[in-house]
Amino acid sequence: MGNESRSSNWPRARKALESTLHQLRLMRWDEPSRLLIVACMVAAVVGVGVILVGIGRHAGYNVAAALLTLLSALLGYRAWELATHRRLEELQRVQLLARLRQLPAADVRIVAVPSEEAVLFARELLNVFIEAGWPARGVYRASQGNAADSGLFLAVKDRDYPPDDANGLLLALSEFGLQTTKSTKANLPHAGALELLVGRRET
Repeated sequence: MGNESRSSNWPRARKALESTLHQLRLMRWDEPSRLLIVACMVAAVVGVGVILVGIGRHAGYNVAAALLTLLSALLGYRAWELATHRRLEELQRVQLLARLRQLPAADVRIVAVPSEEAVLFARELLNVFIEAGWPARGVYRASQGNAADSGLFLAVKDRDYPPDDANGLLLALSEFGLQTTKSTKANLPHAGALELLVGRRET
């Protein structure tokens, strides 16, 4: 009788588990890190509940608990990755792309400090410039003197006489949450050339 009762509970528990997993599957891997952390906690709590309820019961409880533990770990890692890596949110990317298409295309060279996170973010920015029709090039390695820089820097050849394109780009980047500092680099090839340096992530 006891075995039959324990077995009869499994279909109901499995249905609840499938519902939880379905809700978690609806989440995208590019959701904000806070939402992923909440999902991670939900998966962990449900997993603990499954373990406690399943003690001495149907073997399916152990399988379900293992799946939830794995899912919790994956969500936790993804949340950590998003919290420590810069990226363009979808709306931010769309808006920046639209604004760049409105501006005169300028010669932009994109460089990044020797950091995997900075290089990946620089490539993401490069793709937006190229998609907007700008003659952007990169991603190049930043000079040794800039290796420890943090944030974004837009370099012009002559700080006193910057090209109009530089001011427009600075405003566009800042408008969409990419605060950029103007700098000078005398060895740029010509007065209209720009260099966007992607430094380390600011903490």
